[in-house]
Amino acid sequence: MAKEKEVLIYLDTDLGILNYHTENGSNGIYPDIIKTLEEVTRLNFKVVKQEKKDFHEAVDSGIPHIVMGVEDYKRNRGKYYYLKDPINLSGVLITREDYPLTDYSTDLSGKTIVYVEGDQIVNEVIKRYGSRVILISKPSTQEAVESLLSGEADIYADDLQDGLKYMVENPDPEIKINYSSPSLKTRYYIGGLNYYKPLVDIIGRIVDTFDFNRRTVYEEVLEYTRDKLHISREIEDYLKKNSTLRVFIPQNIDVYPLFYKDILGKQEGFIVNYFYEIERILGVNIVFQEADSPEGLQINPSIMAINGEDINGEGFLTTDPYDEFQFLIFNREDEKYIPHLEDLRKYRIAVQKNSMADLFLNHMGFEENLIAFHSQKEVIKAVATGEADALIGGIQNTHYLLKRYNIKNIKLAGVINDKISMKFGVPREDETLYFVINSLSRDFSSGIEKRKKEFLERNIEITKDFKASIFITLVSALGFLGVFIHLKRFKRIYSKLTNITLGLVGTLESANSYNDEDTGDHVKRIGEYSHLIADELKLPREFVREVGLYASLHDIGKIGIPDSILKKPGKLTREEFTEMKKHTEIGFNLIKDLEVSPIAMNIIRHHHEKWDGSGYGMGLSGEDIPLEARIVALADVYDALCQKRIYKDPFSHE
Repeated sequence: MAKEKEVLIYLDTDLGILNYHTENGSNGIYPDIIKTLEEVTRLNFKVVKQEKKDFHEAVDSGIPHIVMGVEDYKRNRGKYYYLKDPINLSGVLITREDYPLTDYSTDLSGKTIVYVEGDQIVNEVIKRYGSRVILISKPSTQEAVESLLSGEADIYADDLQDGLKYMVENPDPEIKINYSSPSLKTRYYIGGLNYYKPLVDIIGRIVDTFDFNRRTVYEEVLEYTRDKLHISREIEDYLKKNSTLRVFIPQNIDVYPLFYKDILGKQEGFIVNYFYEIERILGVNIVFQEADSPEGLQINPSIMAINGEDINGEGFLTTDPYDEFQFLIFNREDEKYIPHLEDLRKYRIAVQKNSMADLFLNHMGFEENLIAFHSQKEVIKAVATGEADALIGGIQNTHYLLKRYNIKNIKLAGVINDKISMKFGVPREDETLYFVINSLSRDFSSGIEKRKKEFLERNIEITKDFKASIFITLVSALGFLGVFIHLKRFKRIYSKLTNITLGLVGTLESANSYNDEDTGDHVKRIGEYSHLIADELKLPREFVREVGLYASLHDIGKIGIPDSILKKPGKLTREEFTEMKKHTEIGFNLIKDLEVSPIAMNIIRHHHEKWDGSGYGMGLSGEDIPLEARIVALADVYDALCQKRIYKDPFSHE
């Protein structure tokens, strides 16, 4: 790179807040990145801005040294190296001015959503709303807006930068940005010729810094739309009038690591840190207020949804989820395992009054089983001493409490399959604040996912009983391998587990053999076949090793599928098959918080994808399906063909 006189950086001429021009020169996130890059490297850069068509043709020809704003990370992939993590911009739902305010929980069933042909936002809409909405496309933004105004469509979906760009250039009092959703994101990639990979990696580190995420996007949106969009003026006026924002913290409730008190009584946790950042971004004063109720406060971070349905969000506009998890069941080490939620109906369950566990169990109809206590310490000790039979909680919070109160005789006893989502709530009449908080919540959510790993320790010794320690030490965030094992017959098959990954795979393989010899042998064969295929493809040695190692975990998500479906001898009904397909996502959600390779996560989530896109997982097709998942899928089918079944004889290897 030192021999180059200039490094050519190509940008799309007008990408809204990413790159736009004013009388003061170039503005936007990309120019800010380039400016920082110049300061860091002291290299000479020539910035070339082109219309979208010419920009794409230049990339296809391999002319730019560095490119910013590519929406397809596979564009000229042979010559270009792209950063793995794109800049993600929220999607926006634009409606007529008289259309009711939309939030994350709004049911859009039957609504017609229009989008511009070729816009990737449609893929995000399909992921979010599926077949519940009617989709129509138009060849241009202007025609999409006309469809909205005529009543043909209810909502126009676009990404943040395109939506803002149109509204800034074509102000129309009859339409408005109704909802900004981080879950409807559009990805913009930065890359460079392979020769410039070191420089692209430097850009990646710049993009990863805080100021090129939440704060920069917020500031650029305000700058780009200043005095041009009504919502921008509303935000600025709102923050001037509301210099202090009060955040609700439930009285005497700790939810580690989201919010909790340290030994000195000081508030700590992700949410506290997040709002300190919001304080800096918005230039306001944040006050945390402990109370029994969020009434009268402006932000409530404890809205809970069960399987997507808000259960305490009445009166609030709720944001996209900032955290998702599953409750686990815990009991004494000398008691039976409790594999499923319904099994809990036979037991006395300890809960802290008004806690999330209390809210969940009441909602699920367990009122008569509950013994309420005033503190989490009392809950833990009630189960430990036999005053209550069980408790439910997240793995991190429960582990934190057991360590804090030095409880040794409690084990992980089961997993509850319902998905719990945590959201921010803003009073329904406070639409402007909701718009701001929901727009800023995306980075908080991704930050939690990254930081969770720091709290999941490799060895969580909740009991000395080895049978339970296998579950606690290895399965912690995974929950239960109940589909493969009969827990009563689970035996002490390992003398010592020293490596979480090898131990997890070994536990699964060996446990399978106690329940179903063929299933146990199957997962071992899948590992061997996958290793052989990857090796024959001359793939890197470490990749070959990991594919062979993790292939055995491909069906781990079946822990959440009822035995009545898994062991059904005949053909599944449509409803049963729909339930069966959930195992890929269940498996992914269970393993994602463990410190295991991305190869393992890709295998678990994508091994039922098909080349033509007709498979399941995420409906990927072609080379979008991770190679490791394609290898395991091939091994899985091959093994099935070679085994004898009631309805067929086995194929020979020849």
